[in-house]
Amino acid sequence: MLLRMIGALVDFSGRRPWLVIGMAIAAMTGLWGYASQLELRTELRELLPSDSPAFMAYERQASRVDGGAQLIVIAESPERGANERFIDALSEQLEEPLRRRAACLAACADDTCRAACGPASLIRYVETGTKEVRRFFDENKWLYAGVRELEQADEAIELEIALRSGLIDDLDAGESGGASGGQAAGAAAEKGTALDETWAELERRLKKIDEFPSGYFATPDGRKVGIRIVSRSAGMGDRSAAQLLDDVTALVGRLDPAKFHPAMQVGYAGDIPNAIAEQRSLVSEAVWATVLALVLILGGVMIYYRSPWSLLVIFLPTAFGASAGYAFATATYGYVNTVGAFLGAIIVGNGVNYPIVLLSRYRDFRARGMAADEARREAVVNAFRAELVGACVAAIAYGSLTITHFRGFSQFGMIGFVGMLTVWASIVPLVPATLVAIERIQARLPRWLRDPPPRVSDEGTAGPGARALARVTKRWPVVLLAVAPVVLILAAWKLPAYVSDPWEYNFARLGSKSSREKGAGSWSRKASEVFGGKMNVAGAMMLADSPEQVPAIKAQILANDAKDPQGKLVADVATLADALPGTVEEQRQKIEILGRIRDRLTPRVLKALTPEERERALLMKPPETLRVITPQDLPDLIRRRFEENNGVVGTVFYVKYKNEVSFSNGKNLLRMANTTGNVVLPDGTQVVTASRPTVFAEMIRSMERDGPLATAVSFLAVTVVVVLATGSLMGAFSVLSSLVLGVLATAVAMAMLDVKINFLNFIALPITFGIGAEYPFNVFDRARLLGGDVALAVKRSAGPVALCSYTTVLGYGSLVFADNQALNSFGWVAVSGEIACVASALLFLPALLHVMNRSGSLTRAWKGGMLWRGSHHS
Repeated sequence: MLLRMIGALVDFSGRRPWLVIGMAIAAMTGLWGYASQLELRTELRELLPSDSPAFMAYERQASRVDGGAQLIVIAESPERGANERFIDALSEQLEEPLRRRAACLAACADDTCRAACGPASLIRYVETGTKEVRRFFDENKWLYAGVRELEQADEAIELEIALRSGLIDDLDAGESGGASGGQAAGAAAEKGTALDETWAELERRLKKIDEFPSGYFATPDGRKVGIRIVSRSAGMGDRSAAQLLDDVTALVGRLDPAKFHPAMQVGYAGDIPNAIAEQRSLVSEAVWATVLALVLILGGVMIYYRSPWSLLVIFLPTAFGASAGYAFATATYGYVNTVGAFLGAIIVGNGVNYPIVLLSRYRDFRARGMAADEARREAVVNAFRAELVGACVAAIAYGSLTITHFRGFSQFGMIGFVGMLTVWASIVPLVPATLVAIERIQARLPRWLRDPPPRVSDEGTAGPGARALARVTKRWPVVLLAVAPVVLILAAWKLPAYVSDPWEYNFARLGSKSSREKGAGSWSRKASEVFGGKMNVAGAMMLADSPEQVPAIKAQILANDAKDPQGKLVADVATLADALPGTVEEQRQKIEILGRIRDRLTPRVLKALTPEERERALLMKPPETLRVITPQDLPDLIRRRFEENNGVVGTVFYVKYKNEVSFSNGKNLLRMANTTGNVVLPDGTQVVTASRPTVFAEMIRSMERDGPLATAVSFLAVTVVVVLATGSLMGAFSVLSSLVLGVLATAVAMAMLDVKINFLNFIALPITFGIGAEYPFNVFDRARLLGGDVALAVKRSAGPVALCSYTTVLGYGSLVFADNQALNSFGWVAVSGEIACVASALLFLPALLHVMNRSGSLTRAWKGGMLWRGSHHS
């Protein structure tokens, strides 16, 4: 009944071709229009499971602290003054809208008024330099000395005054005479040294806090001067980050740096430009890969069939499937993540296989003299089982990814699943309808614009290559089968060590190569020259539940780090307390001591000093205005780093890692996550923390957990489909042997070339199971339809199978030339799997079938399969 329904649909398409094509084009136009709303999200956290602890913690943190990602602008020219003037002009342009909105909000008393002030800026604040910080610490520097140091200074001043007044000499003279005076002088010298050391230590501490003597963020020679823009974006490639970068770039263009100095160059560094550079590289590579793959695929199809008209037959179902896949993504997700960005090239490369097989069967029947109506119907029915199995194994390959929690896999798998099934379902009405429409158009064209009639040999084969393959596999099957033991030996030798740790931990191999050498990467190096570790609270930003928890969290993180068997990673944990001169009680104690020092330095005492001593004493004399400093008193440049959106100060802290620790090393990220993730305090309280290292670490763990699961499910499901479709265990054994050989050869190549598995190239593995089963099943099924004539099956199926492989290789191969290294590795792995599987299907499988035929092992398979052949033509 199913075959009768399919036949009826083919006949209807033949009678009403323009209706079918028109409906398909209308639907495809609507689907592509709808899919144009699709958003690309390249944030790596979008690859994580939505119920992942790291993801949820990061989302909670993002709701408490807007973004915090940095955009650093660097002005570079030979003249310090020109650089500073440009930075001043840019800062004024950036800060003026912030000041205007803040003034508007301050004047408002209700929500209506506040709404009229406009939306919040993409910028949280701008750090233009250290002038405010320098002024603050200059006014309060005395409080930043330690209590013990101030006590020593007080004692030193007291002794100095006593000596100059002669008080100590008088007291000592009564007891031990001149010797005592000498001791007192020595004590005074000792105290004077202590006073100098206290003051020097204080100046050293303040210099460490502010290492920019000019008040600008600049290199010592002033050739590079920068500002730091702190955004509301998370800095992982989201849309608001791209908008901010575009806005700032446009503003810099309007200021025209050349007006400040002819040689001035302005560049961008930090989280935002680096993420945007990676995103734009990925988008351009995906578009480029899809267009290039489409052009080369359609060109190859046209050359193979010697017909430009064949492009329409191939293109319509493939484009329809791709539009359905992306429309499904728009409706279901509203966006695609990094992994799904280049799915178009893969759907095009794999999806064309179905119309290619069907068109080849049709041309084959037409070349043997069959009427067009009958050839269309017989081609569909004849190829139905092979096409159905191909669609099933492809759907399984993609579908196996959907069972994982790793969204980088599951979203890709679901979109690919829908796209590939849509291509398969659309070929039954679209291919026959397009064939009829083309034939009707060609009937009205001059002969030179028509397709040449398809030709085959007397036995129904086309092309010397297919006939050569048939001869080789029939004449030397044992030689070809000898490849299998070689692959197995290599697998036994190389794979155990490789499989024990196949994952890519070097994140530097996953991004854009060019961005590190130019653009954001090169300016990031220049920004490091300006900022380095100076004024840099930077590190992994985390949040406590309350300010009171922070000291205990800091102690626990440092304790966890000390227990790391591979050594310490953490240099320090920067908290709000580090910016304050002590607790309230400590500050009060300091103010009391400073009051005594101030009282001792009376005008009379100062008058008795030499000019040099008087100058030093006045410098050390604390002002009467000193008071306890609270977090709200800190300069904005410092306070805002520790402040939440709701104004709570002190819950934010930063884990600063050692300079030599590489954030590109995934193993380091796992260690960081173990040290800082979900800190358990001594009282048993668990504080859920999140940072970029914990997000990256969770991504690695998700891949390690879900990767083997998807691979195993894909292989098992493909095995079930092959067993059911072949109708015999020996038939299934032959097809699966070809599959396993192709996959093993791919894995051996990856092991020998040390190609590590990452979040992109892993997808090639389950997809290879689909390819590895589809090609050998096509050959096997053609042999079944021919009653077990393996040589003739190779002659008739090798061409379409090779063309299918060609299109798929191009779909993947376009990624080999990608600048994005993750895409590049995906291309190499997928192309290797494709070549291994098609070689196994066209060389190993026929050789195996010939050997099994001679032993009679496949007699039942050929007879059993004939019960559901559906067509009397092969």
